[in-house]
Amino acid sequence: MSSVLKWFYYEIKENIQREKILKIENINFLKKHLQNLSEYEPKLKTKIEKILEILSQTKIEDLTNRKSKVHLSASTVVFKNEKCYFIKHPYLKTILLPAGHVENGEMPLDTAIREFLEETGFFAKVDENMQNFGLIDVNVIEIPENPVKSEGEHIHIDFRYKLILDEDREGQKAELECFLLEENEADEEFKGYYKYFNITKK
Repeated sequence: MSSVLKWFYYEIKENIQREKILKIENINFLKKHLQNLSEYEPKLKTKIEKILEILSQTKIEDLTNRKSKVHLSASTVVFKNEKCYFIKHPYLKTILLPAGHVENGEMPLDTAIREFLEETGFFAKVDENMQNFGLIDVNVIEIPENPVKSEGEHIHIDFRYKLILDEDREGQKAELECFLLEENEADEEFKGYYKYFNITKK
């Protein structure tokens, strides 16, 4: 991982935690984050270009506003013995990766770590064998109206990170039921992520 990018991230993280809002430098980091992803996953280039356009057209403050039409979110890919963790979404009733909205004071990587803990009860951390903080994919997801949360239809720009279990930390009670699935048991959308199991540093 680039030492400059790593320094930039932690500098941004300190600022965003202090000020509790996204600012233009945070968005610039996310754009660089996505551009780096397109370099080692070139098949995602067209999709990333569209997402960069959406980011450019969306007000910064709207990205963490639950009432807006575009939300930032993050998902977590974590393996245990060649199986990946999944949860059953309480509203959509589908099997998904642990995931959630980016809150004020967070970057997507922070969200991925927090949501994995909340939903599975296990701690996760950055895999130092991965480049770009473990970012492996980004998607635009259409979310239906949710009257329970007073949320209208909107889209998520979902950053997906491959992390590893932090086995030095004791887990806690999970909010959701979680599953460990092998590649042949996972939905087609997620099968491509299994190539990241046991990846070694280049």
